[in-house]
Amino acid sequence: MTRIELLSASIAERPVVMRLPFQFGSTEVRETAEAHCRVEIMVDGRRAAGRAAQLMVPRWFNKAPTLSNADTIDELRRVVATAVQAAPGQAGTALEVTRALRARLSQDLPEVPRLARGFGPALVEMAMIDALCRGLELPFWQAAQADVFGLAAGCPADQAPEDVTRSLARIGPPERLVLRHTVGFDAPLWRADVGPEAPDDGWPVSLEEVIDRTGIAAFKVKLKGDPEADHRRLRGIAALIDRGGDYAVTLDANEQYAPEDFDRLLRGLAGDKALARLYPAIRFVEQPFAREIALDTPVSAPLPLIIDESDDSEEAFARALALGWSGTSIKSCKGVLRALLNKARAEVAGAHLSGEDLTCQPGICWLQDAAMMAACGVRDVERNGHHFAGGLQGAPAAERAELLAAHGDVLAEIDGRVVLRIAGGAVEIGSLARPGLG
Repeated sequence: MTRIELLSASIAERPVVMRLPFQFGSTEVRETAEAHCRVEIMVDGRRAAGRAAQLMVPRWFNKAPTLSNADTIDELRRVVATAVQAAPGQAGTALEVTRALRARLSQDLPEVPRLARGFGPALVEMAMIDALCRGLELPFWQAAQADVFGLAAGCPADQAPEDVTRSLARIGPPERLVLRHTVGFDAPLWRADVGPEAPDDGWPVSLEEVIDRTGIAAFKVKLKGDPEADHRRLRGIAALIDRGGDYAVTLDANEQYAPEDFDRLLRGLAGDKALARLYPAIRFVEQPFAREIALDTPVSAPLPLIIDESDDSEEAFARALALGWSGTSIKSCKGVLRALLNKARAEVAGAHLSGEDLTCQPGICWLQDAAMMAACGVRDVERNGHHFAGGLQGAPAAERAELLAAHGDVLAEIDGRVVLRIAGGAVEIGSLARPGLG
């Protein structure tokens, strides 16, 4: 492990406008902003700088009904600003610095929910990891494999250091990322369903067009919390994707279900002949219950259940496993180092570790999150930021040119728009094996 000192930290943001509005839970997102962080550290007697970026997603980190989309974005801005202000002078291993920042924000912003409060430290952590890897001239996967972040020595009490070391030793170079396309509960399925208000920009809108253009065969379906409406929606999706070859499906309820309604949904799905292919293809259901109750009592269901919004601390996954949950999601906006620790937990428990992040924009955010996902060995990764927004919005010409030159396997410029190179439902990511976090 390597000790560092954080010398400085700064933030900026870029506006992001959606080409397609997206609904999840009770929220429709049409615009937001991407937070950018730059840090400078001292490592091995020399200075190194790193960067990171994350989309500030409205009403996911904090779903309080009294808050508007803008209110929750402002809350994330405050969290990021507080973390950046607290960063200079922090010293220790990367894990120790992250924990110190999280503790500081717990002290300074106790009124902010823990999931939202962790956004700022996670952003600073990513920039710090980028700087550390650049200072050591190591790609992220090798730095993680060698545990320069101090994870084994500082692992939580429920984990054995040797299990963490063994898990990290299995990490190999990034090669290819299989994508899972998110289907919003209002998204058009067929070409004929696309309305006149849709953008006429030559890029896919309907699920049918996405499949034809990209070859994606893994799908994440958003649920509404209404058993009958969700059942009908899944029937409609099955009618489309059953036309092709093998596929995989995950369901995401975004905390919308009451337990008794969720039981009714699963019973209906299991007995429906129209879902004869889709139901067996469901790998797991993500966070059906509200975070306020999800980790209060044991759970049991005919399909694996994983937490997402409930994963708001280092110990959350361990609590979930003890209650019968089958896994957790990893997202760089929750913390890269937490993801690596949860990788080790999942391997010991034989649990699901899923790659989820709807919002990653092509550019720094996408590249860094992909480097983390590849290191954690997830089967496929939710990726839709390029579909709903994308295009390196707000990036200066020099940054666009630099990213296109360095990551020609990941990115391409078509008709002035920076897009992902998706072929056969996947993106080649070998170029992420360079010094830094992606």
